[in-house]
Amino acid sequence: MDQVKVLLFDCFGTLIDWERGMYENIGPLLEQKTCPTVEEVITSLVNEQTPIQNADKTMPYPIVLQESYRQLIAKFRLHYDQDDAEALGDSVTSWPVFSDTGDCLARLRDLGLKLVILTNVDGDSFDQLQQTLEECSGIKFDAIYTADEIGSHKPDLRNFDYALNDLSESFNVSRGQVLCVAQNKLIDIEPANKIGIRCARINRPGVLTGHRGSIDYTKADFEFASLEEFTEEMERVHDGV
Repeated sequence: MDQVKVLLFDCFGTLIDWERGMYENIGPLLEQKTCPTVEEVITSLVNEQTPIQNADKTMPYPIVLQESYRQLIAKFRLHYDQDDAEALGDSVTSWPVFSDTGDCLARLRDLGLKLVILTNVDGDSFDQLQQTLEECSGIKFDAIYTADEIGSHKPDLRNFDYALNDLSESFNVSRGQVLCVAQNKLIDIEPANKIGIRCARINRPGVLTGHRGSIDYTKADFEFASLEEFTEEMERVHDGV
């Protein structure tokens, strides 16, 4: 990792605790007597999103989440409330960061690395999340690539091509100097492998989603149990230890 100059971060599941964010905003659903387990609900909410985004490449993320909620309701034959669906979609901008996110971003910036976001969230929705991330870390991201800017969603390879081309033009870096830092195998690790970017997977204990994908492409070059563990390794590499 000594050649790395740019860290290409996913947001949800890596920097933002989206499972907790969803859980804290589906209280009325979980109170229904026939509701399945929390694990089943969260997993379903996440897994429904990629097909929805593939079908409509311009759909804002809060609407994607609302549609995922509607499909979950139909799947488990639960009572649907439009207000609850909209409340879940609107909650996206207030989802919490992981406890190690702020400190680690600051330390990685101190190593002289470019910190970049490649997200499936639309720009309007990401504005508040960007503010949250930058306030908790004291850094400014060097570039942010959103789904609506690109016109497609990960795992589409066009998203990674778009980011790599812009990074090359803006910072004169090659793909060999870019490290994808993400949790989700299907959305990030697999396409990054296909396009030839090295990957560091942040595989936090207890996380429910992001573990599925093609067996041929979902092995990361490096794997860490937290962003803290990853940051410590980057610091060791930087110090030549």
